[in-house]
Amino acid sequence: MEQNTTQLFDELFTPYLSLRLSAFENLKIVVGVLAANDLACEAFELNKLPITSGNAQSVYAVKWQNQWVLCGRSNGYQEQIALSTDNNLLDTDNGRLMNVPVLSLQQISFMCVETAHFDHC
Repeated sequence: MEQNTTQLFDELFTPYLSLRLSAFENLKIVVGVLAANDLACEAFELNKLPITSGNAQSVYAVKWQNQWVLCGRSNGYQEQIALSTDNNLLDTDNGRLMNVPVLSLQQISFMCVETAHFDHC
């Protein structure tokens, strides 16, 4: 029986969910973890429509298994990785495909350690 997307998301990304990195670093983590597990995905910059009145925000997101993994505001510094709960808030028709370097799990680990070190100095 195939795992549902939420269970697989939790299984793959639990080690990274407590991190607060830049949205682009989160994007590299998501793409790298999915690639390491031979799971196809595409990275995008999308507009996220506001819940209340206001301007749309540019966010980085990864399309995976017909779902969106959010990596944070494109100009965000301390963002978190999250599975989208409301894809209707994402302007997926006008997204910009991103070319993201695919990191190995070891490179991701080094990036996380390096970021933790500089955040606490």
